[in-house]
Amino acid sequence: MKHKTTMKHIIFSFLFISFLYQSCEEININEGVPSYISIPLIEVDSVQSGVGSNSNKITDAWVYFDNNLQGVYPLPTTFPVLLSGKKNISIKAGIKNNGIAATREKYPFYDYFNAEITLAKNSTLLLDSIVVSYADNLDFHIIDFENGSKEFEATSSSDTTFLLANDTVFEGNSGGVHLGSPHLTFEIATEKIQLPKVGTPVYVELNYKCNTAFQVGVFANYNQEPVIIQSILTINPKLEWNKIYIDLTSAIINTQNADSHKVFISMKRDINSNEIAELYVDNFKIVY
Repeated sequence: MKHKTTMKHIIFSFLFISFLYQSCEEININEGVPSYISIPLIEVDSVQSGVGSNSNKITDAWVYFDNNLQGVYPLPTTFPVLLSGKKNISIKAGIKNNGIAATREKYPFYDYFNAEITLAKNSTLLLDSIVVSYADNLDFHIIDFENGSKEFEATSSSDTTFLLANDTVFEGNSGGVHLGSPHLTFEIATEKIQLPKVGTPVYVELNYKCNTAFQVGVFANYNQEPVIIQSILTINPKLEWNKIYIDLTSAIINTQNADSHKVFISMKRDINSNEIAELYVDNFKIVY
């Protein structure tokens, strides 16, 4: 009888331990099951006034939960998160700084997208209507070639002019130049602009199409001193319309004692080529 009682205790203990083990195992497995988020693209508000075109080249989503960075994801993306239930998500639009894939950054002038979402384990939540706006209290210098737009001026280095392009346009009117013999150099600049000089971000946004490399940079204007040229970036040919975000911040800091700045675009024709050098530009936008 004593032997039977002992066996019952052993069997009961074994079954109880097995139950606990299986329960813990199921809990651990359940805790490791992710939820998924899918983001096809991020768009820019098309009705915000005073900011020019909403054209963009947002390449990445910087995703935060409760102000903690979850990850940076190239778009379009579907990614797992070890979270479930109601969560507050914040998403910052990311760009390729100066068009360089290795320099991906949050674009400082787009606001965060914020929302409350509900995540379910082993299910995918589609966020297909993410729209960001430009932040408040920004300044814009826009040249979009439409009526009333600000304009470029040809510099003394240029031997040709910048015309409205009627055959190759991005939105509405676009600017264009054809450099053929005997013309060799094309250079235009904005009017003088007072840009912030304390490290505040300054960018140029630009839609372009070209068969020849061109440069974007700044002229730093000093009273009674020569103009200092800061060449920022050489942009390679793109036979289809492209968008680029050009970071001027360092160039402005390096010339912070200047009285004003101009942003220039320049291009030279290869004298050994019979091809006409072409450049088309639209939605030129200095943001700061």
